[in-house]
Amino acid sequence: MNSVKLFSAKNEIKNLFERTLKIAEELDLVPLISLYLEDEILKKLVKSLDQKLGPIFEKFRTSRVEFVKNAKNVLGWNNNEYVEYIYYAVPISEEVEVTFVRNNWLPPKAMILRGKVRYTFMPYSSYSELESSIARRDEEDIIVEFNKGLPVNVEKKRNIYTDFRNVTETLESKKPVIVNLSPTSSSYILAGIIANNVYPLKNRVLITRDKEELTYRILEGKASKNDILNGDVVDSTSKAELYYDYKTGFINNKNKKIIVDGLLSKMPGL
Repeated sequence: MNSVKLFSAKNEIKNLFERTLKIAEELDLVPLISLYLEDEILKKLVKSLDQKLGPIFEKFRTSRVEFVKNAKNVLGWNNNEYVEYIYYAVPISEEVEVTFVRNNWLPPKAMILRGKVRYTFMPYSSYSELESSIARRDEEDIIVEFNKGLPVNVEKKRNIYTDFRNVTETLESKKPVIVNLSPTSSSYILAGIIANNVYPLKNRVLITRDKEELTYRILEGKASKNDILNGDVVDSTSKAELYYDYKTGFINNKNKKIIVDGLLSKMPGL
């Protein structure tokens, strides 16, 4: 896959990416990171969406924001059912169960079904780095425990770097919370690959922590290889964004390096 070729060329993540690919193979995953890098799959996806999204593109071709907003509605995405934490969430309990909601980018977005996460302002390369940052008061000190998809317990000792209103909304709305799921560096890319191998909103993935290491197990919703390679597993928002960017000519070989750099821009430790 082109994702593999382009990421393998990045010397700064070479060893990590090789380990990631090995784990992905053991988990029987298609090593897909983003359709922005996969021309053949993207062409199939755009063709399949032409009937639904073509008229919307003609109407809103000068505004990506308006196109994506209207296209998402046509594709069935309802933002009102969820509330989003706009920063990062790091799984910290021995077990955390999630449902991936958005794929095609790093880090992926997920709902926390059960377990504890830390709300953070930044992603971190290791748990020791995260704890050191908290101890220096350079990071938020917010632990949220979830059960059945909702926050059930909160330990909030410091909230000065992230938007207080956003934090409060996610904790008090009584709606499922979508987060930027940001594991530490060792499985940062792997989480994105897993998100691209499950059906959005129709999956459960168990994350198990042993000190600094995280392991993943897909409990339900694993996508077929055929659906993945046809672009059918991409979430509605990403489908809208991909369609617009393809039709306007943004996705081309010249921009592939920019896209790879964008995918890795939030990866801790780089």
